[in-house]
Amino acid sequence: MAGSLAACGGGSTPEAAEPATQTSMEPVPVQQAAFVLTADNFSELGSEALAAKSYSIQATIGAAGQAIEMAGDVNGTDAQLSETVPGLETPIEIRVVGGVVYVNLGPGTGNLFWQVDPNSASPFAAAMTEATDQTSVAESIDALKTAIVSVTPTGAPETIDGVETQGYAVVVDTTKITGQAAEGFASAAQQGVQIPTQITYTYWVGDDKLPRKMTMDLMGTTTEMHFTNWGGAVAIAAPPADQITTVAPQM
Repeated sequence: MAGSLAACGGGSTPEAAEPATQTSMEPVPVQQAAFVLTADNFSELGSEALAAKSYSIQATIGAAGQAIEMAGDVNGTDAQLSETVPGLETPIEIRVVGGVVYVNLGPGTGNLFWQVDPNSASPFAAAMTEATDQTSVAESIDALKTAIVSVTPTGAPETIDGVETQGYAVVVDTTKITGQAAEGFASAAQQGVQIPTQITYTYWVGDDKLPRKMTMDLMGTTTEMHFTNWGGAVAIAAPPADQITTVAPQM
């Protein structure tokens, strides 16, 4: 280069160039997520869910080539949900307001909302109440927190609902699960179903500690839930009086 510069400058001698500054080739450290889920802080997911109070839910529960689709909103203990069930011509509509459960089965309830008697011994009434309990993120977390065997990051980070999340495989001991899930397992065991000793739930969580997605595979039944619009405005109201019936459907 020095010869070329001299030729272009009409034979004049160029000034000596300053020595180049050496560039460091040390690797740039990767910034770690502010929140990393562990067995010790798993319960914080429930605390943050309670603080956010409201969210939207979308779920798919599939088995034997068929699937139940569920979507709706939750605001504290109140909820409004729509379930599409194989074999039913119209979706099931469920509302929970002030602890009272209303279920519209279309023709099955005369297109009215059946007000479920909380003291009813009907298995169907219990099933409707259990279905609404499963939408509570806080209760689901609480049921698992004492049963955790391990928590392990899995897969690459994923953006869900505009939030960067990390998936975590949460392995739980089914004998230590509490709440509605424990009652469901106990009932199934009494009917001769062999419940596995461990189940793996996968939760996708961001730095705000709010679960955005959950998947689980239990004996061939797959569940996938998405939680969005955390803390958003949600209005849930009981059906009008002229759309309510206390007559239980014949199932």
